[in-house]
Amino acid sequence: MFDLVRFELKKLFVRRASLIACAGILVMLCGIMTLNIVQTKTASDTGEVLNGTAAIAYQKEKAASHEGVLSVERVQDEVAAYKELAFSKVDPADVSGLSGEAAYALMKQAYDEDEFRAIYDTYYAYLFSPWKAGALEPYQVAAQLDDGAADGFYGAIADKLQRTLDDGMGGTWAYSDAERAYWTEKQAAVGEPLAYGYAGGWGDVLACLGFFAFAMVAVCVALTPVFAGEYQDRTDAVLLAARYGRSKLVAAKIVAAFVFATVYFALAALIIMGAALAFFGAEGGDLPVQVLSLGIPYDLTMAEATWIAVGIAYLITLGFAALTLLLSSKLRSQLAIFVTCAALIFLTGMVPSGGNAVLLHALYLFPLNALNDQVLFNSLVSYQAGPFAVDLVGLLVGVYALALIVCVPLAARAFRGHQVV
Repeated sequence: MFDLVRFELKKLFVRRASLIACAGILVMLCGIMTLNIVQTKTASDTGEVLNGTAAIAYQKEKAASHEGVLSVERVQDEVAAYKELAFSKVDPADVSGLSGEAAYALMKQAYDEDEFRAIYDTYYAYLFSPWKAGALEPYQVAAQLDDGAADGFYGAIADKLQRTLDDGMGGTWAYSDAERAYWTEKQAAVGEPLAYGYAGGWGDVLACLGFFAFAMVAVCVALTPVFAGEYQDRTDAVLLAARYGRSKLVAAKIVAAFVFATVYFALAALIIMGAALAFFGAEGGDLPVQVLSLGIPYDLTMAEATWIAVGIAYLITLGFAALTLLLSSKLRSQLAIFVTCAALIFLTGMVPSGGNAVLLHALYLFPLNALNDQVLFNSLVSYQAGPFAVDLVGLLVGVYALALIVCVPLAARAFRGHQVV
């Protein structure tokens, strides 16, 4: 059996077209991750635009200046200090009723460059986000807060979740009672107090999850000829007539296919995760995932959230590998197999939803939409399952595990039962 698996693996690795496509995609991923690092930009305290590693170093420095546990006492002090700075030259009433543009112009005119940059520090947009409604600037949110509002910082986070559920994805989705209870319980399980700090490397991996779609396409390209190639080369008659042609050989082909998919995915993950963690830094993995957004209702660290997301990408890759094997066992045209898989991977990410949340919930089950950190952890995507609710993470695991369970036996059965012409 081992020799058969090794032989089938060799066949996968030596096919010229597959080898070129797979190697080309790995090279492309290297280029994409290089650009991801080089094109990182930020503005320093002096107004200088920093690029690449200099920008990353500055982002680390800025986050480090605010790192620590977000205790209620700390939030109280920071809110008070911010209000003292932001309203030292402007009355709160003057900005609370203005549009964002008008308030920006007023603050820009009233404060010097150093004061204005301190007021616009992105950390304060993060800190005030639980009380934010609409597109208000941090100082507009601060202007509306009572002196004791900071005491209820964690209550404000919980209240914002309820407002988000009430909003129902912009009025396009009505959360059921089961879904509301699910998200409420999930948010209540998040540990307090939270901590803030730098976790840029882990955050960058999550932001780059969509690039795993290219690895999925490469796997589909390589696995397309596993069975269909035998039909086209007319070797199916010989193989199926052999002693183990309908048993061990079929199993060897399937095992080899999944070994190849696993190895290739691991190489893609090494490129994506390796580049992000090497240049953006691996620190902050133990910080809560809420460093990305206080509204995330998952009790996970940044490292845990990242590995879960990468694990889901791997499971989706295996699901598409299984689908490719099934199509390969049924169809002779390798082009038709590849086009079908590529369309499911890429075109489903381009379908306009038009504000239709039902359609959007269906599209979230495909790679380009699912592998988005804002969708996966931050968008409260859930589905009703009888009296229960399941989130997108759970449904993705279920759907692609089912794809594996269903497609693999069907592929084996189809090839074994193939009638040689």
